[in-house]
Amino acid sequence: MRTPTLTDGVVILDAHTPADVLPHLAGEDDEQARRFGWYPARSTEETVRTAISRWREQWTAEGPTRAFALRVGATGVLAGGCEVRLGQSGRAEMSYWVFPPFRGRGLAARGVKLLCEWAFADLNVARLELYIEPDNLASRAVARGAGFVEEGHLREHEATTEGRRDMVLYSLLPSDRSPQDS
Repeated sequence: MRTPTLTDGVVILDAHTPADVLPHLAGEDDEQARRFGWYPARSTEETVRTAISRWREQWTAEGPTRAFALRVGATGVLAGGCEVRLGQSGRAEMSYWVFPPFRGRGLAARGVKLLCEWAFADLNVARLELYIEPDNLASRAVARGAGFVEEGHLREHEATTEGRRDMVLYSLLPSDRSPQDS
């Protein structure tokens, strides 16, 4: 399976390419590293190339992870990424990241909405989940803006290099979407 191109005219979700390595490195910050549990380590050209290769292999093999590059629609510039990880019984987890120069522009919410629509339609997902740190107000707003419903706090849910951290679970079912979201 090839990575589809999804767009709403403002953002584009498409395949990561080798040309994304340096923009990805330039866009990373400590917040992203903490969120994904690898702080204080930083990515290198080699680790980003490996990640892109792994994401592309998952598409080819129709594996459980489907990662997209998040680009600005008008320019095609890499602004971040997002992915869906398929689980059991129609359940899937989502994550996304937006590089600092592109935060606060609504790109994350648009990318998450596009990914949700695609996952429900093309992957036949029955439930999408997002796990967000309680103090990450921007990501919590993105989740609500994309139609996710807060289900509650999960104590020491996720392990990181710094220990375990609490997370807030958000979920979205196809029936949670309003008619204008379709």
